[in-house]
Amino acid sequence: MLKCLVVDDDRSMLEMLAQCVSDLGYEPILAEDGDQAFLAFEQHRPSLVISDIHMPNRNGLLLLKDIKASDAATPVILITGWVHYKAAINMAPPRPDAFLEKPFSLDQLRHAIEGVRLKQTA
Repeated sequence: MLKCLVVDDDRSMLEMLAQCVSDLGYEPILAEDGDQAFLAFEQHRPSLVISDIHMPNRNGLLLLKDIKASDAATPVILITGWVHYKAAINMAPPRPDAFLEKPFSLDQLRHAIEGVRLKQTA
């Protein structure tokens, strides 16, 4: 089973994301901040990472940078409710493989996951 690292400091969002990726056939690996997430990434080497941006210890943009430096092929989907991060994402590499603004629907999340899956197989 493919693994998906899910990162969010909001427990209810983390659980919802975990259920969604599980429904799509991934084994969810959960982390509540960027430091936990990078340790989990190094340990589990997931096929996909879905991370909030605004969180303690290491924000999602720093996590993205560290993951892409470690394994550029791992797709990363960033999510946030803070619209000003969208400009930062578009300014400098590395860029996420997909980006979702909160609130988003489960269909939007599924579409983003399927989109990065297609890019991986292309």
